[in-house]
Amino acid sequence: MGKRLDDKCLGCGNISWYIRYNIPDGLWFRIESIVSFLTASSLLISANGLVKLYFSFLLFGLTAKTNLLFATFLVTYSTYSLNKLTDKEEDAVNNPARSMYVTGNERFMTVLAIISYIAATLLGYFENIFAALVLLVPLVTGIVYSTNIFSVFGVPRLKDVFVMKSLLVTLSWTIVIAFLPAICSGEDRIKLLSIVFFFFIKSFVNTVLFDVLDVEGDRKNSINTIPVKIGISGTRWLLLSLQSLLVVWLLPVFGLFKGCQIILIINIIYGYLYILYFCNLENHTRSVMDVLVDGEWIIMIALYTGINSCFGVLA
Repeated sequence: MGKRLDDKCLGCGNISWYIRYNIPDGLWFRIESIVSFLTASSLLISANGLVKLYFSFLLFGLTAKTNLLFATFLVTYSTYSLNKLTDKEEDAVNNPARSMYVTGNERFMTVLAIISYIAATLLGYFENIFAALVLLVPLVTGIVYSTNIFSVFGVPRLKDVFVMKSLLVTLSWTIVIAFLPAICSGEDRIKLLSIVFFFFIKSFVNTVLFDVLDVEGDRKNSINTIPVKIGISGTRWLLLSLQSLLVVWLLPVFGLFKGCQIILIINIIYGYLYILYFCNLENHTRSVMDVLVDGEWIIMIALYTGINSCFGVLA
């Protein structure tokens, strides 16, 4: 039997605690262990990247290319694995579980990340040279973002420059997700620009949202993220404003995305919900954010498939 939810938890309205106290301890431990492994190993966010690209193909009205889907999975895995190796100091405060996963596995993670990126680049090259170049963007961005490559010019690590972290991460993944299908779609600049805008806003919001969870560790390590600079309340209003741009965006381009309109509306509403839920002072667990935010597109594609199977309205 699950634990009884006490009055304090009911009062705070914390959904994650509600779920926790209504799941038997043994089952909860197994779920938590699986989620912890999937997130610490970057497998969850890699799968999410694959599905996100699949949805981008849907927005373009194209059949997804299997080689590019798996290439994106491998690029995401490699990039986030390498980032974990460079962020051990911050993760010791912000994400102890991830820090423990990395410690002692540095050589294995490095070799696997390199092999994964080489394989991803080859998969892209088999499509065409432009796909391979697009897939290299996260690697170049990661090197610029995480290392002191410009220190000889007196420029600090770009990750430590205000807003630069969020912009670089956002731009990098937006290019991959929007331009890989565009390479296969021919000339449709209006649709391309619309999709770039959509994924840029989504990626920026999600990147900053994770900074909310990391605010204490970032403050201790003097990393000037948006939540560190303007506080959690200010960040909430900023993200809600950015999310509202997607409502304005959707109105004139609604007809461009036949078959995807319903899931786009659901996704925008979903974005509002997780901004309001996570962007506050409550002590949210990282595993819940990992599943609901890093696994966002897995959830979306499951909804898309379910709605289409039951009602056939998205076909």
